[in-house]
Amino acid sequence: MRNPGFIFPVLLSLAATGVAAGEKLYVPELSRQVQPGPDRYVTEEDGVTVLNFTAAAIGENTVAIPVDPALLAGRMVTLSGEVAQTDVSAGPHPWNGVRLALKLVDETGRLNMPQAGSVSGSAEWTVRRVSVKVPDKLKSAAIVLGLDWVAGTARFRNIAITEEALPDYAACTVTGSADRTDVRYRPGEEMRFSFLLQENGRPAAGKLRITRYGDDGKTETFDMETKPGVPAVCRTSLARPGFVMVKAVLLDREGKVVNRSWANRFCPVEFGLGACVGPETLKQGVPEPADFDAFWRKAKAELAAVPMQVLEKKLVKETDISRVYDVKIAAPGKRPVSGYLTIPKDAKPGSLPLYLHFHGYGVQSAEVVESKDAIHFFINAHGIENGREPEYYRDLAKGELNGYGFKNDENRQPDTCYFKNMILRNLRGLEFARSLPEWNGKETYLQGGSHGAFQTMAAAALSDGITGCEIGIPWLCDLGGVEVGRLRGWRPDYAPGLGYYDTVNFASRVSCPVTITHAGLSDWICPPSGVWVLFNNLKGKASMTMYQGLDHAFYPGYNHDTASRHTYTK
Repeated sequence: MRNPGFIFPVLLSLAATGVAAGEKLYVPELSRQVQPGPDRYVTEEDGVTVLNFTAAAIGENTVAIPVDPALLAGRMVTLSGEVAQTDVSAGPHPWNGVRLALKLVDETGRLNMPQAGSVSGSAEWTVRRVSVKVPDKLKSAAIVLGLDWVAGTARFRNIAITEEALPDYAACTVTGSADRTDVRYRPGEEMRFSFLLQENGRPAAGKLRITRYGDDGKTETFDMETKPGVPAVCRTSLARPGFVMVKAVLLDREGKVVNRSWANRFCPVEFGLGACVGPETLKQGVPEPADFDAFWRKAKAELAAVPMQVLEKKLVKETDISRVYDVKIAAPGKRPVSGYLTIPKDAKPGSLPLYLHFHGYGVQSAEVVESKDAIHFFINAHGIENGREPEYYRDLAKGELNGYGFKNDENRQPDTCYFKNMILRNLRGLEFARSLPEWNGKETYLQGGSHGAFQTMAAAALSDGITGCEIGIPWLCDLGGVEVGRLRGWRPDYAPGLGYYDTVNFASRVSCPVTITHAGLSDWICPPSGVWVLFNNLKGKASMTMYQGLDHAFYPGYNHDTASRHTYTK
């Protein structure tokens, strides 16, 4: 495993040479220059040559394609190529991974190997680039492609070296702001959204594609060239109650969306903003089912028909704070309640409050949450095993639980919807936790984010005596909003059976205090209109903090600590 050597700084101004900026200096002929073998081969796909690498185990599987050093010496150059990858493992060092690099050796023998960013896992075809100022006196040069001390599959196409210093996309971010913190506007009033491009934290020039989406059904897109420090401004308005969401995405010189490595994934370099008109007047797009309460009374009767039986309470470990148990409890359906229960050491009977936790969408283990002054029970959404090897969850996610909750045939009727038994397991988990002798008999708090917020609201709506709920970026809100033209988000297709699981319908039956710790004005998973309908439907004391720039997950350019925000209370 080798260190790539000293990395010359990536410079951004164009060199003064006789070659026009952007002109290709060198394009390798992959089919002629790469010796095929069992772990590397060349294919032709739609007339484009593709170089393929595979590795079953960690090791070095790269090729070095020589380049005439006279072509590059003294120039500002960019190596670019399109890369796709499948199941690439993490490397032992930061510089290991899918290799797209220039190997430059100057006259003193000093090695420089600038390389494009790399991530583990899988990714579709993505343009990756690296720019560098080449020394005036260059002894040798080569393009290095392949898998560097990682396993998996990597594919390369359209490899080229051009004379130009493109922005270092791995260091680019887009930031933005609205013209007010409280983003409520009057009908027809102008909303102004400003976006800036930065590179390594400094103002930069580039091209942004700005798209305006709205609950009025209108979508508008335009491209704008930006200058350093001069914002690209989108001006729009909304004539009726609802939300506008505006996104700015960085484009490269060919007009393609720029992706960069972030949190071990490739994501667009973008920033989103939002604003609204009359959000306090918003109502759900489709009324709740007339028999909503009757359905859940019947479902709870089905739960009561299954005796509350602890199938397993296995001590997993002891920490300085608590004892950790892996618990299974009988419940309706094919799986029991499962989760991690933590009880502080030396807890006295009737002395502790209870916290129930629910996790986000996905197939995973419950988490261990502990504190010295409370009982914590983290309930698995699926009743599956906890603490298992990654392959166990991956196989379930690809197989039996693939796309759970999104199956249209299941969602036509409430009894066949996947979420029914999930909620009944949560209610049984609450029943079990309240039977613990250490519980003080008074305080019960529920917590969850996204898919976990949906579960939190359902459990609070269908239970008595909940002290308080804390949720974030709540999912499955206002599923019928699409029927009146609101932004869809990422959720199942609307179906009649889903009305019994809409988070806003549960919210209207929650009377305890609720804190929505964070919601995103540019959340493309859980659009803000649905979140605000949930807030409007809450009957008790509530507060909600909406963040400007917040999508469902953090991304380059967004800083949660400094993001503009506004808190609303009722």
